[in-house]
Amino acid sequence: MKFILRSEARATERRTPLTPKNAKTMLEAGFELAVEHSTRRIFPDADYAKAGCEIISEGSWVNAPASTTILGLKELPEAPAALHSPFIHFAHLFKEQSGWEAEIARFTKGGGRLYDLEYLAVNRRRVAAFGYWAGWMGAALAAWRQLALAAGKAGPEGGVSSFESRAEVEDILRGLASDKTAIVIGAKGRSGQGATEALRLAGYTVTQWDIEETRNLDREALLNHDLLVNCVLMTGPGLLLLRPEDLGQGKLRMISDVSCDPFSSFNPLPIYSAPSTWDAPFEALQGGVEITSIDNLPSLLPLEASEDFSDQLLPTLLAYPDGAAWQAAKASFEATVKASLPA
Repeated sequence: MKFILRSEARATERRTPLTPKNAKTMLEAGFELAVEHSTRRIFPDADYAKAGCEIISEGSWVNAPASTTILGLKELPEAPAALHSPFIHFAHLFKEQSGWEAEIARFTKGGGRLYDLEYLAVNRRRVAAFGYWAGWMGAALAAWRQLALAAGKAGPEGGVSSFESRAEVEDILRGLASDKTAIVIGAKGRSGQGATEALRLAGYTVTQWDIEETRNLDREALLNHDLLVNCVLMTGPGLLLLRPEDLGQGKLRMISDVSCDPFSSFNPLPIYSAPSTWDAPFEALQGGVEITSIDNLPSLLPLEASEDFSDQLLPTLLAYPDGAAWQAAKASFEATVKASLPA
């Protein structure tokens, strides 16, 4: 069974789904593994070569045999038009997102298959996710901005780029003393746990709410915090954290929407219209409130995010392609292919 770990097409993406340490484990288990050259990946080529991997040219996956599985993280480049191999990556197609039919057609044309990492699950629980570091980084950015503003210092408002490690961010937060309060919604999940850790590192007193505390929402109590971090993954209606008329009320002046789903009808924060970006991480709302809502937060911490994700994914990779998670992902792909065909 041969894999190619491809270089990511997105210029800002430095994460990888497979670290050199875990690549070595796959080789020892009998898999063949080639790694495409990359100058962006957080781990240098030399680390993979030392682990025993063959280093090949960037983009080599395009000419790989149909029997070779192509492992990546984010979406593919637009070419080639037909895909004939098995692919593993986050594709964002199975919920009929924009452009899904054209992308699925590439697989049907070439006879390939997509194992979407989002749908790689056992008993409906994903085997690997980046949630912890999304929460950690989303909370850290909001705290950094709020505390720097209070101290009259420059913060991350002018733009951000990926950090070599979280230690860089930790040093910044420790240098900004806080006597402020924060509330994390969805605190029991991985994102919420990460957010709570970052906020406490920054000196915040943290209130943790989850399903029980939001069932009968006390909005006045929520507004009596300096910073709000939303880590709730909404799958249906029922939760409304803030309304436009709530902005500027109470103490709340900073929001981090880690869940970042402004286009959904289930959005619990219908107070902004689009995600923020690395170049412009914060948006000013009414009432003197600011919000940050970056939708690819873990990419800002490529080292820790990659190590965590790869460790989670490894046991499932070692069971490829027959494990239960692979069968679940295959079924999701086949259902989407069926939905894309003319009636």
